[in-house]
This record gives sequence, C-alpha cells and structure tokens, in this order.
Amino acid sequence: MKKLLSLIRFIIIGLIWSYVIIFFAQLTMINLWSFNLFSARSWQVINKFWEAGGVIKTAKDYTFLAMLAFLPIVWILGWRFLLRCNYLNILLFPINAYNRHIIKKYGHESKRVVLRNVKSSQKIIEEIKEQLESIKPAKNQEVNNIRREVLKTLAEMNKKE
Repeated sequence: MKKLLSLIRFIIIGLIWSYVIIFFAQLTMINLWSFNLFSARSWQVINKFWEAGGVIKTAKDYTFLAMLAFLPIVWILGWRFLLRCNYLNILLFPINAYNRHIIKKYGHESKRVVLRNVKSSQKIIEEIKEQLESIKPAKNQEVNNIRREVLKTLAEMNKKE
C-alpha cells in the first residue's frame, strides 16, 4: 500500500512539475526567440541553419542553446527536489511565518506566564514572595546605625530638657 501511494505521489508531482516547466519554457522561448518547442517547423529552421554552416555569434544565440541544453536537466532536478519537499511545511508556511514574526517581535527569552495546577498555588505564592524578596534592595547597615545614633541623641536631648 505504501509503495502504491509513493508511486501515485511520484506520478502526480511529475505531471504537475512537467506541466509547469513546459509552460514556462514554452512561454520564454516564444517571447524571446519566437521558437515553439512543439513545432516541427521551428526545429527544421534550426536544422537548416546548422547544416548551412550557421555560426553562433551573439549572446542571444548562446542563451538559446543553453536554454535548450539545460531544460531537461532543470526538469529532472526540479522533479527530484519536489519529491523531497515536505508539503505539510509548505501548507503551514503562513502560520509558521507569523509565529516567527511574533517571536522576533517579542523575543523568545522574555518572561512567560506559566499556568500551573491550582493545587500548587501555595507553592507558587511562596516562590513569588521569595522572588520579590530577592529583588528588594538590601538596607544599608550604615544608614541604620546613623538612625540609631540620631534617635539616641534626640532621646538624650529630650531627657535634658
């Protein structure tokens, strides 16, 4: 069953890719060189040119021959590439792109809200208190000493009066 599905996938991808590559190749050849890939007359013109001792002179002629030479190679390599593609990733591309945008915008190392079970709410409250205590600035010991000295001095002054 798996081999049959694989064969069907191979054939469907091959048919769709063949149609696409032939369509764009035909469109390009007709627009740039007025050459129809499926016309016997176009191939006869090239054959007569070659047999009459035609010389390839311009860059346009070289690109035409390169297009004819590389068309089957691009067709086969494209088919192989499409067989290896994960189509689920292609279908989910918009969602993945949006997620990447949000992660890039807000950062992936930002503080996240973690929801836990209600049973452990006391533990969470204790953790939050500990985190708050660690954030509070420590009181400077010298300030406390100065305050005590000031209070002692004030108390002594009140006693004298």
